[in-house]
Amino acid sequence: MLRWLNPINSLAGRIFVWFWLVLVLTVVLTLVISRSLSEPTDIRRLPSPLSRQLQSQLAPLAQSADRNRLLQLLAADKRSSWLVVNNVDQQLLNPEALPDGFDPHWLTELAQLNRPRLLRHRNVYLAGPFLIEVAGEELALYQQRQRPQRPWWSMRALSEPVLILLLLAISASASFILAVSISRPLRELLQQNLAFASGKLSSRVSKLAKRRDELGQLGRSFNTMAEQISDLLQNQQRLLRDISHELRSPLTRAQLALGLADQQQNLQQLPRLKQELERIDAMLDELLTFSRLDAGQYQLDISPCDLTAILSELITLNRVEADSKQQQLQLDAPGPLWLDADGRLLCRALENILRNAIKYSPAGSTIHLSAEQQAGYLTVEITDQGPGLPDAELAAVFQPFYRVSDSRNQQTGGTGLGLAIVAKIVRQHAGTVQALNRHPGLSVRVTLPRADAAGRQPI
Repeated sequence: MLRWLNPINSLAGRIFVWFWLVLVLTVVLTLVISRSLSEPTDIRRLPSPLSRQLQSQLAPLAQSADRNRLLQLLAADKRSSWLVVNNVDQQLLNPEALPDGFDPHWLTELAQLNRPRLLRHRNVYLAGPFLIEVAGEELALYQQRQRPQRPWWSMRALSEPVLILLLLAISASASFILAVSISRPLRELLQQNLAFASGKLSSRVSKLAKRRDELGQLGRSFNTMAEQISDLLQNQQRLLRDISHELRSPLTRAQLALGLADQQQNLQQLPRLKQELERIDAMLDELLTFSRLDAGQYQLDISPCDLTAILSELITLNRVEADSKQQQLQLDAPGPLWLDADGRLLCRALENILRNAIKYSPAGSTIHLSAEQQAGYLTVEITDQGPGLPDAELAAVFQPFYRVSDSRNQQTGGTGLGLAIVAKIVRQHAGTVQALNRHPGLSVRVTLPRADAAGRQPI
């Protein structure tokens, strides 16, 4: 909710603000332009001092011998400009003095008034009529004044087409800036996406990821996706190398056993051959299991399961392997712990954790298995006394094809899919799994939702 209070961090907010500002600007400019272009013509009272001043200027003019002499005097006056109208037929006698664009009909309007008035029309002020008689002819005089010329940048000084073009240019510039701010980062994303698709796995968006709006989130998500895909491909390539090496060794030993059996003409090599083939089968089964889990092809067979019974069975099945390293398997559970789960898959996940603990724990150590019930969920924790993991790699071990170090795997074997299979199975049961360093040792904790125990009876 707070993100919307700062529209700069939201693409939707920025689009809204930009369009809103453009709309407001358009409305304001339209009002300003309309008021600038539509100057109303008004007639107001002529101030008395100005009226007396003009009357005093007209007194010498009334002494003119005739109308032509009057027009000559007015034309020679550089301080003021006068319009002369025949008051009988309202004919303008000096039309050359009429301002450009001034409608002469306004003179007729003023002539109908009973006293001199001040007319404002656009940039022209007109005072009159002042009646004088020259050579027996009644004339009406109007003094005109113009306001100073406006500067070139004034809106009133611009023509209507120029004002319209200016408005269009401003709105187009704002819209262009908005369009570029959206299209430019998207072009960067498109280019890096095409580069990544062509095989350049190091392609990342840098500028786009720095933004703080939805486009920035898109850029960061692309970088995260590219990083994960790059790591996945690298891990798969390493897996292929490791799998080819792991398969080559038992296949070589199996071929050697077959050769010895053929030479010796006996069956003494059959147990060794069977062991190597079982190892190959186990590796292929692990790959197939992860592939099916990852593709969502496993249909869970949900039924009531006793978690304590599953752990007890796992200890029994793996005791021989633990005894070969003089390891102790200890179970700490309060009693039957029921949950709804696919017992076969859950057993496999917990067995993968237990076998890892046996594999990496030193000889003569103790491996603890504990289970407890809390509000709404069950927790299983398997703790060994091995070397543990770097803190930075505790979450990464559940990624597919991830193994901590090549040297470690050369000693212990494996495909690096065991804990990835665990994570897939636990997530399918709406649970969580995490690895924790115990110093010494590593603990893998699995949390699963608890079944409704009301009326639950062991089966």
